[in-house]
Amino acid sequence: MHRFVEKFAFGQDWEAKRRALTLVILFVSLSWQAVGYAEGIKKLEIGRLESGATVSFVRSSAGEWGIKVAGGDAPVIEQAQPAGVEVYRQSDDIRKLSAGYKTVKKIEKGADAYAEVQYGPHVLFRMHDVWHLKGSVLSVRRTVRVVGNAEGGFDSEITFDMDRSTGWTDVNYMVPGAIYGDPTYDGDRSPGGTLNYAARRLVMREDILAAPLFALSFRNGSSISLLDPAPRGDSTEEETKLTNLVMIDARFQFGAMGAWQGEEGAIHFGFLFPGTIHEFSGPRNKPAVPRWVRRYHPISQSLSQNYQVDFRFGHNESFPEVTRDSWRWAWNTLNPPVNYINVDETRRVLIDHLAAHVETINGRTGVPFVLSTMNDKKNWNWPMVALGFVGKDIECADQLLREGDRDKTERGQKMRQLGLGIITTAIQALPTVPLQATGFDIQNGKPWDHIWLAPWLRNATEDMRVLMRAYRRERLQGRQHPEWMTWAKNYVDWLIQQQREDGSFPRRWKPGSNEVAEPTGTASYNPVPLLVLMTEETGDPKYQQAAIRAAEYVWTAFGSRGLFVGGASDNPNITDKEAGMLSMEAFLSLYESTKDPKWLERAQTAGDFAESWIWIWNLPMAVDADNAQLHWKKGVPTVGLQGITALNTGSTDEYLSWAVPSYAKLYNYTGDEHYLQVARVLLNDTKSMVALPGRQYDMKGIGWQQENFRLGPGPNGRGVGSHRFWLPWVSANHLYGITGLEEYDPALFKRISTKPAEGKMAAAK
Repeated sequence: MHRFVEKFAFGQDWEAKRRALTLVILFVSLSWQAVGYAEGIKKLEIGRLESGATVSFVRSSAGEWGIKVAGGDAPVIEQAQPAGVEVYRQSDDIRKLSAGYKTVKKIEKGADAYAEVQYGPHVLFRMHDVWHLKGSVLSVRRTVRVVGNAEGGFDSEITFDMDRSTGWTDVNYMVPGAIYGDPTYDGDRSPGGTLNYAARRLVMREDILAAPLFALSFRNGSSISLLDPAPRGDSTEEETKLTNLVMIDARFQFGAMGAWQGEEGAIHFGFLFPGTIHEFSGPRNKPAVPRWVRRYHPISQSLSQNYQVDFRFGHNESFPEVTRDSWRWAWNTLNPPVNYINVDETRRVLIDHLAAHVETINGRTGVPFVLSTMNDKKNWNWPMVALGFVGKDIECADQLLREGDRDKTERGQKMRQLGLGIITTAIQALPTVPLQATGFDIQNGKPWDHIWLAPWLRNATEDMRVLMRAYRRERLQGRQHPEWMTWAKNYVDWLIQQQREDGSFPRRWKPGSNEVAEPTGTASYNPVPLLVLMTEETGDPKYQQAAIRAAEYVWTAFGSRGLFVGGASDNPNITDKEAGMLSMEAFLSLYESTKDPKWLERAQTAGDFAESWIWIWNLPMAVDADNAQLHWKKGVPTVGLQGITALNTGSTDEYLSWAVPSYAKLYNYTGDEHYLQVARVLLNDTKSMVALPGRQYDMKGIGWQQENFRLGPGPNGRGVGSHRFWLPWVSANHLYGITGLEEYDPALFKRISTKPAEGKMAAAK
């Protein structure tokens, strides 16, 4: 370079001077881009995010390069040594190693960086990171190669340190199906629960999550979200059963993500591969036991890791908007495929199966509470018949009546008679108010005294809402059922007297009594649609007024914070998807009745929350699992399944298949195409484990599907549920997702139930 400068300074040819100067600038520019050893260069900016933050690489006094994101609304984050490794030899010999980048080369919209982490005299971890900026997203694609061999195992880590001015409680955390800001309602030892929050460590394996997504929301409206954009999730059967707390295996292809507060007070967040976590375990009736579940790859010559982590920087977002926007970012990135089914065939299989298992005993008709999908052995509680929630006796009757309207042959009319018999039996078995129970024994027709069938707010109001809709539909066809109206109205007239000053309702009463058994008002969304219907049918505004007060309570206490609680009756006061689904339905019913746009906006918030429980990536079953022992079979897509409650993150079912019409309404009322995508997934992908002709799996016949499946690790391993029983809600929800949409919007039903032609597939996506 000195010769170029000398020629420029003393030569007489100005053209030569120009060429020489160009070469000098080019040389310096290249030197600054390959900045591993350039003297005097302390900072290299690679671009600016939409949030206004600048991404820079900063050189330390030791000559290594770190990364820093600063200048936007979000707290400053940085990592002086981005190449992180944890090496495990034994429980008392775990080493944290890290290094800065040796070289950083600026590339278009990003940087190419290289680092080496030395472990002992014979092992080297070589890391190649490619950073890239696009819009609001900063991504890094990492390759790790091991040079040398050693005992033990390792993971690699991509983490950031946050400016210490931001404390742990200054952040609201959102992890789909695990935590939505407030951990109070997530249980104590769950991944997003109070114990982990109090320990200031929220780190979760991605194989328990509907999307491998972790979001941090700050008080000024900024946010940072992490996403694994190409999750794999491979594991072994032994590993998913958690038989050993420390395991080392090259087949592990799942990470862990989250945030934790270090001893020095700073918040750290990022991604570990493979995924090590800290959790609280032990039986629910005993004190929780903290433990590490450590997963590593072997330190073996030529072993390589390849993964990517994306960071989204949001701004001007409330917490509910962080949930919506980060989730939609994950949805658009992962692009969940729609596995189209033959909807008409599926409906017919489901309704024929349901009709075949309705019991009539001594003139009483009902749907058994539980039946085995594997054999004909009857469980102790099979004669239990239950309203709402998981029993849905009257909703099953409604589906039989609908099929009778569709099919005028002997088949359809037999179903109609079964439906009418179910409703008559329920009214006769539970005639008095306050209700003695929300279910009965079909063998003797008496109320069944069991906590599952206690006078829950949800159980009664859910099935009575269905009854009122059936009453309206029947009346339009000239069929009068005054006893249906009388039964429901007697209950509603009692119910509105139980409403409290703040608008809430108790979750549960003691049998046959006004005495409250569970006072919490978390489930006050449940009676809203029924109350709205009662005003529409009677013309008396008092019912709708009560509905508005209840819905206002739900919104003020929970919904405004992006949180919905208490849907599942058997998991009281737990954050769950059904609370979001039922709140969405409540708000939609008020919007349709009042046309007040605030109810539509609130329905969207509830719908955004509920959809974040839908699995939008395919998690494979353990590579060495015996498919005959699995409940969720190998090769069956997991897209469409949903988490159940935050108490048991990683457990799944298909309850949201009921909500297809609700998301279709959100699409029609808002014009937001995303809600149509959700409806399409829920209509089609939720039927993946229904036994259909040519796809019976290992069940005893077509039409069956067991209630739940475990995808996260646990004692039984991935792909195994808590039992192999069918409950009535399984068929009722699948059927209403089909028939409810067809009734609401036949054209839209046809549109999303029909697989687009090959030429139109891309446009449809």
